[in-house]
Amino acid sequence: MNNSERWNALLKDERVQQTRQVGKQYSRFFLSALTRPFRTMKTVVAAQALYGLITMALVTILSSFYFLSWFIKFDLSPVFGPGFLKPLLLTALGIAVAYGLTYAVIRLEEIHLDPKLLAARFGTLLVPAVALLVLAIFFMICSLSTFSIYLLVLAYLFIFVAINSVVFQYPVNALAGRLDITYTLVIANAVTGFIFYKLIVSVIAGAIGNIFGSF
Repeated sequence: MNNSERWNALLKDERVQQTRQVGKQYSRFFLSALTRPFRTMKTVVAAQALYGLITMALVTILSSFYFLSWFIKFDLSPVFGPGFLKPLLLTALGIAVAYGLTYAVIRLEEIHLDPKLLAARFGTLLVPAVALLVLAIFFMICSLSTFSIYLLVLAYLFIFVAINSVVFQYPVNALAGRLDITYTLVIANAVTGFIFYKLIVSVIAGAIGNIFGSF
């Protein structure tokens, strides 16, 4: 079997076909969520939880690539640990905590919800963050570092938008929870904000340490 036949056989593989189909469906979902994030979020169903998870994964990976490009741009080393692995783990932790706290806030209001539907809704509102991170990486490569940082911060802000917007998609009962939802939302936003603050500070501290360590 030559290379052409192997390639054709690979394309006809059932798993490859399924992956391509998911890719096409996600592309349509992404464009819809990018142009109308809130409206799309209101119409998603639990079966689209995979799209939400893909979006969360993209935010995590692109965030890591942003800091990696930052380290490479300024010729900082080592690159992989502080420039990629640490941002990857902290971003993944931040998004997981944001999702978990969103779930907790809603459950404290004694509302029964489907975790898959929550993942679909939460991920939908992170689609603009994916686009902003792509632009941030592009402008970092083009040496527009200050503007790229603004885009990075704006991308992270969409995580907080997702927390608050998703919570109020559910019928909040002011008398249900033991703690008023105002305070639970403040706690959720503060904890998430602290994680992303630690992300940025730790990466900057690592970069500064590498700069002074080179002398």
